Amino acid sequence: MNVSWRHTLAAAGIATFAATVGLTAMGQPCNSCAPASPPPPPPSVSNCCQAPRNLIVNVPGVSVATANVNVGATSTVVAAAGVSTTLSSGVVVSGGGSAGASFFGGGGGYYSNPGVAQSTINGLAVDGGYETRLVEEAISGSEEYCVDKIVEEFKTRPVQAFCIDDRNTPHPASRVDGELSVSGNYDGELYRCVAGTHMQVTFGEMTDGKANFDTGETFSCGKGEALYHSRGGVLQCRLQVAERNCNERSLLRKFGPGVKLVNMPVKKTICEPAKRETLTKVVKKVKVTRPVVTGDLVLDGGVGQGY
Repeated sequence: MNVSWRHTLAAAGIATFAATVGLTAMGQPCNSCAPASPPPPPPSVSNCCQAPRNLIVNVPGVSVATANVNVGATSTVVAAAGVSTTLSSGVVVSGGGSAGASFFGGGGGYYSNPGVAQSTINGLAVDGGYETRLVEEAISGSEEYCVDKIVEEFKTRPVQAFCIDDRNTPHPASRVDGELSVSGNYDGELYRCVAGTHMQVTFGEMTDGKANFDTGETFSCGKGEALYHSRGGVLQCRLQVAERNCNERSLLRKFGPGVKLVNMPVKKTICEPAKRETLTKVVKKVKVTRPVVTGDLVLDGGVGQGY
């Protein structure tokens, strides 16, 4: 503990005065111990000349009983042997066994703490933990798709024919017989036109058992050609068989204009299911382990330690 110079000087003066008074009292006869002036009253004659060797003043919280003490006060204390005194800061200073002990102190204070020696941990392994990454992954699978396939199926369709003259006026075509349905094995003509006209043929659809030509398909034959039916329900234009001049009018009067029902092959496209392998790329978040870091760890006292 360091004592500031102001307290040291004040304490030294007080101690010098106390030591002088004590020594003078010890060297005088008993009747000379009377006080110079009251108060306080003079001490008893029986013990006035017997000053105690160790005078201790108890100040709450502070007690210094040693020959060499540094007190943090701006004074210097000189304590005689066997005499104790109290500084203005409340510290008790005892002179100990020898007279003339001096106590000096400077202001402020000083404290020294030795530094902490470094230490090393060898082979320290630190877990790197995890990190999140975006990973692209290909997922295999399969899917169904359609393979277009053209098939033929027989379907009953209504057929009608007209003869168109040079003035673009339609006339009913002549049927060669009075049958409504045409057998699939029939091979011959179905409709004929009078000379000087060409034939226009329309295929319709059967709707609720009735012939409907609203969305039909139409094709034309040239002059002098008839609508011919081949086995298997194939219809085509062919040069008509030569007949007498009034043959077409006679057939028209006999069988009428009418409709024929033909069981004919129809081509259509159907979907044939198939499977194929697929690869789908997806992006996912995954946790990836960081590598473990190894090495030596050096420890020191940190911030605030040392001198």
